[in-house]
Amino acid sequence: MDLINWQKTQISPCGTFHLLGNIPIYSSRFNKIMKYHEPGLAAVEDESGAYHINIHGLPNYTRRFLETYGFYERLAAVRDKSGWFHIKPDGKECYPARYLWCGNFQEGLCPVRDKKNHYFHINHHGEKAYKEMYTYVGDFKDGVAVICNKAGLHTHIDKQGKLLHRNWFLGLDIFHKGQARTKDKQGWYHVDKSGQSLYPQRYAQVEPFYNGVAHVETFLGELLTIDTRGQKIIQLRPASQKIWQKISGKMVGFWQTETLALTARLQVLDGLPGTTEEIAKKIGLPSKHLGRLLRALWELDFVKNETGLWQLTENGKDFVPHKDNFLSSAAIMWSDVYRIAWKNLGKIISEGGDNPHTLFKVSASNENRERYHHAIDGYAREDFSVLLTLIDWQQHQQVIGIGRSAKGLLERALTTYKHLQALLLGEDYIFHPISINSSLKFRYHLQSHVLSHPWPKMADAILLPRVLHYWPDKQAISILQKAHDALLPNGKIYLTEMLIDEKRPDGALLDLNMLAESGGKLRTLSQWKILLEKSSLSMLQHLKISDTADLLVLKKQP
Repeated sequence: MDLINWQKTQISPCGTFHLLGNIPIYSSRFNKIMKYHEPGLAAVEDESGAYHINIHGLPNYTRRFLETYGFYERLAAVRDKSGWFHIKPDGKECYPARYLWCGNFQEGLCPVRDKKNHYFHINHHGEKAYKEMYTYVGDFKDGVAVICNKAGLHTHIDKQGKLLHRNWFLGLDIFHKGQARTKDKQGWYHVDKSGQSLYPQRYAQVEPFYNGVAHVETFLGELLTIDTRGQKIIQLRPASQKIWQKISGKMVGFWQTETLALTARLQVLDGLPGTTEEIAKKIGLPSKHLGRLLRALWELDFVKNETGLWQLTENGKDFVPHKDNFLSSAAIMWSDVYRIAWKNLGKIISEGGDNPHTLFKVSASNENRERYHHAIDGYAREDFSVLLTLIDWQQHQQVIGIGRSAKGLLERALTTYKHLQALLLGEDYIFHPISINSSLKFRYHLQSHVLSHPWPKMADAILLPRVLHYWPDKQAISILQKAHDALLPNGKIYLTEMLIDEKRPDGALLDLNMLAESGGKLRTLSQWKILLEKSSLSMLQHLKISDTADLLVLKKQP
């Protein structure tokens, strides 16, 4: 038995002992076993608990655990009543710390989750490999690991915790032969080690490249193999959906918007749960056609019908109007954008002008304007909360925020940092309705102001969150120049916009919407640099904070 090579052993079909060939290597039987790992130990479990056995089926130490796993780099993850940690082959602890979960060591580092649900990597001595903490970290391979931040976005880090590239993705794998699978809001694709896409296409799913060939599935259900340039090599399965069906589906997208907007206007979801007749009675509508609207919401996965009773799905629960839920207001806003602003888009494109036009929101009724602001405040809260930690507010004293989207961010910053003074500037319509928390009124002021006119106050921090995409270049430059003039020496401007990439279509529909709404536009990074140069501003930093927002930190040119 001493000559048995543990590397050649196998787990028995019943999963209770180990075999060499077809012969058991010991007489003991266990409730659960795992494979042998270096240095020739296997994790097992029986009535006494979980532990590790040697090649003779005997315990390698006397201690028992709730869970044990295989040895990696001669250290094994285990769990007892105090939590998760690692042990050496003799059962001794590697370090005193306890975690909610431990992974396995790879390349000298191991992912762990602490009692505050923070993920990071530790070394063999239990020491953190870097100071940052994340919502997820994966194993290292070839010196690189995947991490996930609070926004659910992924990127790569090296063993010192430094970002390998500054690109963030919805989904991401480790590198395999120099390429990694990744996902953005358009779908799956492959990137190189600089985080750059290997090709422009996006797929429903992709596999890693194997000797330069990858297996992919399109959104029409077509199965292909492609090369590293994204070129099709061979079709393995034809598309399950016809192209005309996909195109036709895009043509009637307004059905969805109008269905949700109508649901919000009629407050249909306030009547759930109930039968069609019960809901009709609760919301004061005839029941004749209400069932048809509810069936449409069923198809959109906002409600479900179980034995004649309509109930909210998770989507529906997030759509029911209340103070912190802005999506029903957003549905009404987007419906009005389509019906009011887009009707003139053909004329705007045909005439080819580059002039701003008045937002329909300016002349909206108080009720509709309140809905629009509710939606804008909600989007801003979701998109710009990260700026509370990205901006070093301690270095600032006087802050100017521009536009409705700056409101929530300013108020949260003022609540957290008691030394700040702030002024919110904007066109008259953004202030109706608006209110100031009484606890902030001595440090926070609102002022209706034409942004192209000189600003009434100087500041060392200026917030421009999603303001300038409402304007053509000439007017955007004018606003940037006024920001320049209002910026104190050594101050910073925090400009937040969605940047477009000429090589990708992302943001193209929003860009077209801005042309329809106001004559504004989305811009590339190079286009922004031109505007900054004309405004005597330069860029200190560029950060992508989400799929739809980039942060440009600006300063005055020397």
